[in-house]
Amino acid sequence: MPTAPREQPASRSATANGATGSRAGASRVAPTAARALRVVELLATDPTRAWKLAEIQRELGYSHGNLHAIVATLVAMGYLRRDDDSRSYLLGPALLGIGAAARSAYPSVDLAAPHLERLADALDTEAHAAMRVGQTVLVVARHGRELPAGGGVQVGARLPLTPPVGSTLMAWSTGPEIEAYLATAVGALSAEAIADHRDSLRATRERGYSVHASQGARATVGEAALRLMAEGVDDVEGELTELVHRLGRHPYLLVDPAAVATGDAIQFSAPVFGVDGRVALSVGAAFGGPDVDPLVVAGAPEVLLATAAEITSALAELSPTEPATGRPR
Repeated sequence: MPTAPREQPASRSATANGATGSRAGASRVAPTAARALRVVELLATDPTRAWKLAEIQRELGYSHGNLHAIVATLVAMGYLRRDDDSRSYLLGPALLGIGAAARSAYPSVDLAAPHLERLADALDTEAHAAMRVGQTVLVVARHGRELPAGGGVQVGARLPLTPPVGSTLMAWSTGPEIEAYLATAVGALSAEAIADHRDSLRATRERGYSVHASQGARATVGEAALRLMAEGVDDVEGELTELVHRLGRHPYLLVDPAAVATGDAIQFSAPVFGVDGRVALSVGAAFGGPDVDPLVVAGAPEVLLATAAEITSALAELSPTEPATGRPR
């Protein structure tokens, strides 16, 4: 796995500062706090593994003194646990309460889990869910079999919310919100490409789901997202944002599902609505590899839409006095 030659500034994040490369938001990031969170996120990628300090340092590229102080603080606060016999570190018990609180704040993720499991079984492929977190798209659930390298997703992976990524999360937004989303690609994509994405968002809303198809480009983006997550940075020098925009220069977000070609890596995504009528989750099914059954792919949108509707209904039952609105028309 690649290692960082030097300590990476935590404020270097194109996903936080917009696709145009502005550093305006960088001053709002506290580097020490961000580095501490990166340590926790790294250990969370393999929660049963005991990590040596040298292994953490190799993955994140932090100086020994800086990392030692961060880890000692996390241990003292219970966010990490130190095994004295092996001199290694694991996730600490203090995270249990935080995790429980977070799950309570986002009930859609737990509600979606059994539905995603059934979706993955029915289609014999990967099923996943993502949500919007600021100006990024965060993968929050994944079920089903592994896809070829770069074809699937991993929980915790983040992608910049910029065309063509995030179409299902954005297609049911207000007009001004959609225009602001499209504007993040100005300068990276041509005016014609942005107009095409606007049409694709309209088509996504009309049929109720989005269709993504590609081969090498999507795999490259997926691999970069996993690597950057492992290295503990969001998007150093905008690499991931540039790869996402590269997707947007090719037929990736399709207006016509019939345009999917044999051999393409394919993903269908549908919205789950919260009680406020806004998209709470994007749930999807991805296909890739030589053993994809065209008949299963052809029937996937219907199964996916039914799954998304079931999760939306389950969310509505949590707050029966707050009827959900804004669902696909």
